[in-house]
Amino acid sequence: MDTSLSAQLEAALRDVVGDGSALTSMTIDFASGAADGALEQKAWVERATRSLVFAQGELRRPNGSLAASASAVFRRAGD
Repeated sequence: MDTSLSAQLEAALRDVVGDGSALTSMTIDFASGAADGALEQKAWVERATRSLVFAQGELRRPNGSLAASASAVFRRAGD
């Protein structure tokens, strides 16, 4: 069973932000075309404050074209 693009993006973002952070907002932009085959995941932290982490991520097809991108805000654990 394939994992949805949104689930793959959320997992990539959670990996870069760290365990225990709570997702508060996530916006996903889907590119046109099918997303068949293995996708390359890339995620990074844009900015972090004492209580929030702002992250970006993308999924790319084997040919390098964009399948989907996301931006998300996480609340740090304990806040």
